Amino acid sequence: MRASFLSVSLLLLLGLAAGCGSDADSATSGLLLPITRWQTLSYSAPQLQGFADVRFASAQVGWAIGGYASDAASVYQPTLLSTRNGGDTWQQLPLRPLSPNGVRAISPVSEQLVYAVGSDPAALAVGAPPTPSGGQVVFKSTNGGGSWQPLPGAGYAGSFHLHFSSEQTGLSFKNNIIQRTTDGGASWTTVSAPAVGDWRLVEFPAAAVGYVGGGSLSSGVAGGIFSRGALAKTTDQGANWQVLPWPHQYIQSLSFVSPAVGFAATVPERHLYKTRDGGSTWTLINDHLPAASNGHFVDEQQAYFTEGTAIYYTRDGGLTWQQQFRATPNSQFPATINSLAVPAGPVGFAVTSDGQVIRGTR
Repeated sequence: MRASFLSVSLLLLLGLAAGCGSDADSATSGLLLPITRWQTLSYSAPQLQGFADVRFASAQVGWAIGGYASDAASVYQPTLLSTRNGGDTWQQLPLRPLSPNGVRAISPVSEQLVYAVGSDPAALAVGAPPTPSGGQVVFKSTNGGGSWQPLPGAGYAGSFHLHFSSEQTGLSFKNNIIQRTTDGGASWTTVSAPAVGDWRLVEFPAAAVGYVGGGSLSSGVAGGIFSRGALAKTTDQGANWQVLPWPHQYIQSLSFVSPAVGFAATVPERHLYKTRDGGSTWTLINDHLPAASNGHFVDEQQAYFTEGTAIYYTRDGGLTWQQQFRATPNSQFPATINSLAVPAGPVGFAVTSDGQVIRGTR
């Protein structure tokens, strides 16, 4: 009996040792399980001409904005889709009174609280005078986009990008202008307008610490491309911004895994840079990236980038890359991937110019 007890105990100890060894291996690797399978999803909505952006509040709840056009008539009709089950099904949400002309930007704070930039109904009236916001207004939804209410928006100058961190505090980005609200969109104040900017990318790795990137990109008079990057940082939720030194080209992707550690990809040279000191200094990691758009690092080693219709993955901090997926056009429009979101864990979503919604899982 004693021998049997010792045998069982030994087996249990061996099992525990094996289990601990497995955990130690995972900890040593330091890598989250990657996304390995991407597939196009179906949804109960008309075929869409193009999605511009996809945003998720969690791994389950997200939104996609775009416009509809039949191959025959090519009639544009803006649309807003939402999923509440991780992309298994998508619901078309009402756009009125949000915007009969479509949604320019969307910013979820939670699964229920969402802000979006749409058309100001008053500015659409015949004979209405021009407004500083270009006819735009910020809308608020407290039921995940089921219904919307326009916000007063005194002083609002319009947006290309929107970032709300809470129900009261939000940021608006238009060209080089950064505006801030602390009263839930009732009023807006310009907090930064440097000479260079065109802030296309917004990253907040912590509640108070945020970065914006972009620059200027144009064709040269004698051919070629003129490219100049720009980078700025805040440490107080966007109340104040500091333009950081950036002697490199236009920032096409910006992704931070912590307030101090981040990555930036540039075009047209397709270089990847890394900072470990909050953007003060940057080190060149890769000078021949296969992809430079929609970059998202999930940790210091793993990232997903897009180029055209393809999704690329790295597991060594951007040194080497492998193509994981290539979208196939399903209409007269190109299948260019316009937006990529990796909300949590091994799940990701991408949307294309020809109306495809793509989900990645492990």
